[in-house]
Amino acid sequence: MGVHHHTDAGALTILLQDDEVASLQAFHRPSQTWTNVPPRKNTYTINIGDMVQVWSNDQFVAPLHRVLANGGASRFSAPFFYNPWFKAQVEPIVVKSGDVANYRPISWHEFRLTHYRGNVSDRGKEIQIDDFKNH
Repeated sequence: MGVHHHTDAGALTILLQDDEVASLQAFHRPSQTWTNVPPRKNTYTINIGDMVQVWSNDQFVAPLHRVLANGGASRFSAPFFYNPWFKAQVEPIVVKSGDVANYRPISWHEFRLTHYRGNVSDRGKEIQIDDFKNH
């Protein structure tokens, strides 16, 4: 099963990939190309998510990635998602002196619900973290 390109909504994802079937790709923004993330035995892949991007005020950017379906082989992966507390208000905490916050405060509950409706269940607008930027 493949997964369309996305960033992870939460704070941190720890992924144990199948070490025999490659399928994860990350988008390399400077070259505008997809790059394979080869699985390695006994190794975890760690992604930061949208909430770390907000907390860091864009000093760290959640990677755009996708999972390709490989019709010829079965694969297994185990992702562990670390998210803010359900009632948390997420906002930039790393703002340099003289800079402004790039994001308005975000209710994790509302973000997750809206993100799910639009991006997963296809019952609304596709919401991305950039929709919460102060423009």
